[in-house]
Amino acid sequence: MSRDISRDRMGGLDALRGVAAVIVLVHHVSMTAPSISAAYSSSANVAVFSPAWWVTQSPLKILVAGPEFVLVFFVLSGFVLVLSPLRRFPWVRRPTPADTGGPVGADSPTAETASAASVTPASAAARAGHPAAAEAQIAGYDWLAYYPRRIVRLAIPVLVSVVLAALWILIVPRTVNGDGGAWMAKQGSPDLGLGNLLREASIVGITGRPDVNPPLWSLAWEMWFSLLLPVGVILAVATRRWTLAWVAVLLAVATAGYLLGIEGLMYLPAFGLGALLAANHGALLAGTTRLARRRGGTLVCAALTALGPVLLIGYWLLRPVLTEPWNDVALALRVPGAALIVASVALWPPVQRMLSGRLLAWLGTISFSLYLVHFPVVVTFGQLFGPQHWWWGALISVPLSLVLAQLMYRWVERPAQTLATRVGAAFSAGHPRPESVSAA
Repeated sequence: MSRDISRDRMGGLDALRGVAAVIVLVHHVSMTAPSISAAYSSSANVAVFSPAWWVTQSPLKILVAGPEFVLVFFVLSGFVLVLSPLRRFPWVRRPTPADTGGPVGADSPTAETASAASVTPASAAARAGHPAAAEAQIAGYDWLAYYPRRIVRLAIPVLVSVVLAALWILIVPRTVNGDGGAWMAKQGSPDLGLGNLLREASIVGITGRPDVNPPLWSLAWEMWFSLLLPVGVILAVATRRWTLAWVAVLLAVATAGYLLGIEGLMYLPAFGLGALLAANHGALLAGTTRLARRRGGTLVCAALTALGPVLLIGYWLLRPVLTEPWNDVALALRVPGAALIVASVALWPPVQRMLSGRLLAWLGTISFSLYLVHFPVVVTFGQLFGPQHWWWGALISVPLSLVLAQLMYRWVERPAQTLATRVGAAFSAGHPRPESVSAA
């Protein structure tokens, strides 16, 4: 693919990350409204066309689907983290000119992902024994650099976010009670002891819901998948021949997880689907290109793109008429929904163009910081204004969270990225540092 198209694709994924972070923020803000918080517990007393109905039982639910978009984060991480090492290996199939019906050139959509078997000056030099050219052509993924780089990249912003959350709670002590709704009541009396703060900051030490900075629960799964990335890469490659069968297996595991209430089975399949998408990215990209060129192909692509959000919130649309165990089965629909959303952005240019623009690019840049800093801000102003005036808290906490996220990115996350690169280089044992892909 050309550099512009490659940049648009990865830029679209970053923008999707920003959209997901904003939706998580809006979800938490909406939960400061007692009627909306109550509607999450039960649909029994939700009046049609009431604010709670619009937020929990209408298609507008997609705008506040915070827990669902966390699964989008998981699929994105599986895709981006696995794609990066796969691109370093020559045996991974990439789109060829025959796949897309055109020559590989500067403006061709396959320029950067041409088949590794293609004869290029670099490959010819490598076969002739030129060491520099061979190293440039096949630079194996540097796992020695990956682990310290990834740990530093995640750990420093997480540690700072825990400290900031604790400061928020010390400055404005939590006095929330049942008057603010069930969700706000859960935010009372967080444990500010050193042991609990260290447990939350360690990420992998989290065994339940964090109470100082609750969104860190998802970072625990992100870190575990990061540590198990070699296993993910091996499984992604090993399952490429029977991809649809393995997709079915992963969806079955996720459904079992929701039925049994086992979090590992709920969340790890989302990472797995992202890994499968990465392992088959070249073939899927070529297939999507061919499909879009056929008569009616654009309509099929659009339908699949729309199906992702529908599945993501399908449980909420169906909940009023569902009974057990179908509630849990419907909950599991969010896993394929999240995977379809990521696949649409990664594979179909019209969706990528929809996600272009400076605002979405900026949101993608600060998305990690926004996810880390927003929660204590939302709870603090929800408490200060109370359940009767929760919208005033929303009007303040949303822009304030965005400002704090920008500051967090500028003064914490970006320096952490720089430090992570240097630490990774120090551990690389002289190997060339691999190019990063998005937020890998």
